[in-house]
Amino acid sequence: MNDQSSSVPHRCVIELREMLDSLLGDDFIRLYHYGSRIEGGADPESDYDVLCVTRRRLSYDEISDIIGRSLDVQMDHDVVFDLHFYSEKQISTPPISFTPYIQHVRDEGIVV
Repeated sequence: MNDQSSSVPHRCVIELREMLDSLLGDDFIRLYHYGSRIEGGADPESDYDVLCVTRRRLSYDEISDIIGRSLDVQMDHDVVFDLHFYSEKQISTPPISFTPYIQHVRDEGIVV
């Protein structure tokens, strides 16, 4: 297996962060990039695992719109994002803050 991992985010993830910042404005807090692309074990076909943290919980329609808009970045770079959304409150308070998923993202991911 070709290890395609790096502690430096790929340009596509930086563009995604820029898009999220532009679309969400003050509601955007940060973007975590985690998973095999960061931690190791990625191959050329691996997706890009990302978690967007927002000031408030986004509606289903807002999330759908953002995911639709992220397709442009994905197509430009021939990549796939596994994009998740949580509010700062959700990831800072139980029970979500204690989930292995959130702990893993915080411990192993990088902020882009």
